[in-house]
Amino acid sequence: MKLKNFFQNSEIFSKIGFTLLIVLLFRAVAIIPIPGIPTDALKDLLEGSSFFQVLGLLSGGLLQSIGILIIGLGPYINASYVFQLLSVVVPQIRDLYQGGPIERRALTMYTRFLSVPLAILQSVVIYSLLSRLGLLSENPAPLQVVSVIALLTFGSVFTMWLGELITEFGIGGGSSVIILVGILATLPRDLSTTFQSITEPYKQGIVVAIIIILVIVAVIMALSFRKIKLIYARRVRPDGMPGYINFIPISINPAGVMPVIFAISMLDLPRLAATYLSQNSTDQAIINVATSILAVYNNQLGFDVILAIITVLFAFLSAFIIFRPKDIAENINKQGAYIEGVRPGRDTQKYIFRALIFTTVFGAILLTVLTLLPNLSVIVLGLPQLVLTGTGALIVASVILDIIRQIQAILSTKHESKDYY
Repeated sequence: MKLKNFFQNSEIFSKIGFTLLIVLLFRAVAIIPIPGIPTDALKDLLEGSSFFQVLGLLSGGLLQSIGILIIGLGPYINASYVFQLLSVVVPQIRDLYQGGPIERRALTMYTRFLSVPLAILQSVVIYSLLSRLGLLSENPAPLQVVSVIALLTFGSVFTMWLGELITEFGIGGGSSVIILVGILATLPRDLSTTFQSITEPYKQGIVVAIIIILVIVAVIMALSFRKIKLIYARRVRPDGMPGYINFIPISINPAGVMPVIFAISMLDLPRLAATYLSQNSTDQAIINVATSILAVYNNQLGFDVILAIITVLFAFLSAFIIFRPKDIAENINKQGAYIEGVRPGRDTQKYIFRALIFTTVFGAILLTVLTLLPNLSVIVLGLPQLVLTGTGALIVASVILDIIRQIQAILSTKHESKDYY
C-alpha cells in the first residue's frame, strides 16, 4: 500500500471520518446513567463472572462507565450465532445463508428481531440479580422496573444500529470496530494499573511475554488458512497452457471469537439458574444441587477446562456450518473443476471433510490457548487479572487486519479504474 495513494484517496478519508464520528457518538451516549441502579453496585456485579467480563468486552469497554449501553452487542452477536446453528437443521435459514443480497438482508432483519427479546432477557437478568443482592429498593414501582429494562434494551438496539451504520458507510465491520475501540480505549489505563500492582520484576516480564504470545497467536489465527488446489481442465492459463489453477481457502478459525463468546454465554445459564434456585428454592435437594453447580463455577481451573471443551465443540460446529463439504464438492463439480489426485463426487467430499477436520483441530487448539492462557497464568503464577484476554487479542488482530484489507481493496479499485480510463 503506497502512502501517497492512501492520502490522496478521498473515499478512504470519508469512511474513516464517518467511522470516528459514530464511535464518538457511541462513547458520548454511553455515559448516560441508568436511573435507579447504583453505578458501583452494577460495576461490582459485572466484574464478578466470566460471562459479564465478556459482556464488558461486547459493550465496547464500558465497564468503567456504567450507562444505558452496557449490554452492548451481546444480544445481536448471540442472535447471529443462533441463526448459524439453526441453519444446520432448518432448510429455509440455510437457503438465506446461501442466497444473494436479498436473502442476506432478510437474514439481517430476522437477526435484529431476535436480538430484541434477547436484550430484554439480559436486562431482566441484570435487574433481578441486583434486586436479589439487596442493591435496589425492596418494593420498586412497576414503572421504574419497566423503564430500566426498556432503557437497557434500547441501549443494545442503539448500539446495534450504530454498528450497522459503520458497516454500510464506514470502514470495517461496525460491531467489530465498536468492540475494538473499547479495547484500545481502556488498554493504556489497564496496563498502567496492572504494572503498578506488580512489585516483582520477573512477574512484570511474564505479563509482557504472555501478552506478546497472545497477540502472536491471534495474528496467526487471523491470517492462517489452508489452500486446496483446484484444476479447471477446460480453462486456459494466462501463459496459454491448458489447465487453469485456483484455490479453495479454508481458514483455521472461520468463526473468529464466536465459539468462545457463545460457549461462555451457554455456560453462564446454569450459573444464573443455580444462583436463583439456591436463594429462592425451599427444597433442600434442589438447594444442594444448585450449591454443587456454583462450586464448580467458583473453581476457576475446573471452569476453564469445561470452557475449553465447549469452545472446541463450538469451533468444529461453526467450521462445518460455514464450510459444508457436500455443497463445496457439488459446486466444484458444477464448475468443471477437480482436486488434483482426487476423483470427483464422494471422494472429493471426503477429501474436503478430512481437510476441514485437520485444519479445524489446529485452529481449535490455538483458540483454546487464547482462552485458557490468561486465566491459567493468573492462577498458577498469582498474577493480577491480565489486561488483554485471548478473546480481546483475537478481536484486535482480526479487526485491524480486516480494515487494512478494506483499504487495500479501495485503493486497488481506484487504481484499476484509472487504468481503464
